[in-house]
Formats: sequence, C-alpha cells, structure tokens
Amino acid sequence: MEKRVHKLTFYHPKLERISGCLEEGYVVGGFVRDRLLGIRRESVDIDLAVPKPEYVAECVERELSLKPFTFERVKTVYSFMGKGFRIDISGILGNSIEEDLKKRDFTVNAIAVDVRELFLPFNDDALLIDPTGGFEDLQRGIIRPVYREALSDDPVRILRGVRLKLELDFDYHDSFVSQAVESSRLLEGAPPERIRDELVKVLKREDFHTFLREIDTLGAFYPVFKELKGIERIPPSGLHQFNLKEHTLRCVELIETYALPRKSEILEEYGERVGVEEFFPGFTDGECLKLAALYHDVGKPGTVEEKNGRLTFYGHDSLGAEIVKGALLRLSFGKRASKLAYTCVRYHLRPFFLYELFKKGELSDRAVYRFFRDAGKYVFHVLLLSVADFGATSERCYGELPAYISFLKELISFYRERLENLKPLLTGSEIMEIKGMERPGRCVGIFKEKLLELQALGIVRTRDEAVKAVRGFSCEDTHKQ
Repeated sequence: MEKRVHKLTFYHPKLERISGCLEEGYVVGGFVRDRLLGIRRESVDIDLAVPKPEYVAECVERELSLKPFTFERVKTVYSFMGKGFRIDISGILGNSIEEDLKKRDFTVNAIAVDVRELFLPFNDDALLIDPTGGFEDLQRGIIRPVYREALSDDPVRILRGVRLKLELDFDYHDSFVSQAVESSRLLEGAPPERIRDELVKVLKREDFHTFLREIDTLGAFYPVFKELKGIERIPPSGLHQFNLKEHTLRCVELIETYALPRKSEILEEYGERVGVEEFFPGFTDGECLKLAALYHDVGKPGTVEEKNGRLTFYGHDSLGAEIVKGALLRLSFGKRASKLAYTCVRYHLRPFFLYELFKKGELSDRAVYRFFRDAGKYVFHVLLLSVADFGATSERCYGELPAYISFLKELISFYRERLENLKPLLTGSEIMEIKGMERPGRCVGIFKEKLLELQALGIVRTRDEAVKAVRGFSCEDTHKQ
C-alpha cells in the first residue's frame, strides 16, 4: 500500500540549506521516525543515505562551512555537528534504498523519504519508502527487528531497542525478545565506544534504573557491566532488607529520581556544583554519578566474610573504587569520569559513619574535616550518593531520609563556615624556612595539610600561632595522624 505524508512533516532548514548537494539521496532513520510520531527534539539527528557520500560531504562542508568527522560502522559515515543539529551522511548499502533499509536494525528506523520530493514545486506529499512495515509498527507501538539476525549481527542493537522502547513508550515484538535473549552474551565482545554511546543516551534521561532492569530480563546486564557479576549472590544482611543486586538497582533509582532532582534542597547552594562538569559532549558529572551508584557496592562480593553469623565487607569501599575506575575506563568514559566514580565509591560509607557518631553524640570536627578533605572536589557528589544508598537500604531507612538529610545539612554548614574560604596562613616556602629545609619534599605538603586542619578546627587562628605550630611538627609523627 502506498503511503504518502505531507512533505512539510520532514522540513528542516538545514535540509533545505544543503538540498543542492543532493542530486539523489534519502532521509532515513530516527529523524523520519520522530517526525511521523510528531516528536520534536531540541537537537535533531538527520541521517542521509546517498549514492556518492564523499561528493555530498564535500558539498555540505562548503554549504555549512563545517568540517566533518568520519567514523566507521558498516560503512564510512561523514558527520557534521552544529548548534541544535547533527547530519550524518553515508552510502547506500546494496543496489537500492530498499535493500539498504532491509539491512537496518528495527522496522521503525527503516523508513526513508526521497529528499528530492521535499523540495519539488507544486508537490505537497512525500512517499514513504517502507519495505519492512515500519509505518504500521509505529502505529502499533512495536519495536521489531528488521530481519532474523539483526541483533546477532550487531548486539549493541539490543541496548538501542530497549532505549527506544522506553523513549517511545512502545512494546517489544516477540522477535525482539527472543533475538535479544539469544544474542545478549555477544555484547561482551561489542566495541565499548558504541556501548558507551548507547548508555550516554539513556543516562541523560530519568529512567536509567528501568533500562537496567529491562536489560537484566534480556540477559544483557552482566555482559555490559561484567564487573558486577556476583552481586546477586549477596543476601540481605544487617540493616539491608534486600539482596545486593536489588539494593544496587534501588540505589540507582533513588539517585536518579530522588537525590539528583532534590540536589538544591539537599545540598543547598552547593547543589549547583553537581551536573555542570562536562566530561565529553553529552555526558556530565550528573550522568556519571548514576554509574557510580550502579557500582558503589561492587567490592562486596570480593570482601564478604561471615563472622558470628553476620556478613562483613571490610574494605569493600577501597576495592570497589579500584574496580569502578577500571570499569569506566573499559567502557571508554575516560579518566575524569573514572576519577569521579572512584572518589564516590571510595568514600560512600563515610557519611554513614559520621551519622552514627552524630546520633551517639560522638561526632568530632576533626572527623568532619577529614571527610571533606579526603573526598575533595567531588564531596557533594558523595553526599548525594549517600542519600540514595541510605534510602535503598531498607524501607525503614527510606522513612528516615528526612532526618539523614537534616544531618547532611549540618555537614554542609561546617563546610560553609569553616572550609569554603579557608586559606593557608603560611606558604610552602615559609614552612621550609621555618623548618630549615633546603628543598621541597613530601614533608612540606604534610605540614601544609596539618596546618590547614588546625586552622579549620579553630586551634590555629593567626600567623604567629601557625609559625609556632609548624615548629612543633614532625614529619613522621604528623604523617601517622
């Protein structure tokens, strides 16, 4: 059946701008799908399939005054990026656009429109080229693979299918489920950069926790996050009402739906420090915090012991920090992202310890200072993670969240009053002169840090007091404190 749609459905000013470069060409994929569904995005991705991609790319480069970058999928793709748009240009697989569409991932992405029809005068309609029934699947709300081996040929399509299902509020076709279950193990060998790109798209939304549960039912959870194997074997223990896997998924859900949306309420003016550092385009510290939540207890299976009928996990924070650093590097999220995740996992227990001391009336300023000192730049991310971790421990702990957050505000007040504008009373050179040191070394840094601590605690307030304190420092004794 012939399917025609008003050509204005597919109008975009950038397409009109480069229309002269397209003697023959087709708009395909997500842009067509979204326009048929009436979805308008702030930033659009326009995929073009053309017979001579090199020629077209050269022409588009001149028209847009933009240089493309290229990457390889099944074919070479020339990608142009600007404010609010991305245009990808690639060749046509096979002898026709119909053959090309029959090799794509899902039917809803396998619909094309001839660009020439969009700019013909006296023509109001554009013919949909739809050899796989994608238009009907759009109407039914179905994610269906184009062909029998679609997911085994490219297992990353499993993640894309789950993402599309959540984005569009669609259902899976039975063939998607059966293919995904059969092919999920192949994700272990998929290019990490492509897995990362799919994860980033989900992490930007607020249903990453749902995505995780979905890929788990398809058998794709551990092939993607292989470091987490074994968390399902840790049963409820102590304060924990749920097994470790369920606790982990609940923690991700709470960081995404509770802690991050309430960051300004929980962290007050420091909430604005979370979610503003861009590690690479489209991926910030806010999204990275969700990954830290996913991996926050990854060290438990490797440290579990039973003592007096109870399970212990001594050192799981240290072990977990090393594991998550390696995991994010493996998945190509980069060194800066891995540093944030390392810090969050390494210190995620500290706020709980401080809370227990607080409830006993035993909390010291020194303990609070050292928490802020150790967590450093990402201390507020650690605090948000602790909120999600605390709430995911049990229903009782979730009910205690207001009291826990009230305690965190006490920590934040300490930071505001004692640490935010804290500056050393002595420079490194002055400390060297006081101690008679000829060259900088490890001890100078230790003395500077110890002096800052004494200032934060109110023990040292003036330069003279600082000089007197430094004279009494011993590098070995100070290093042990």
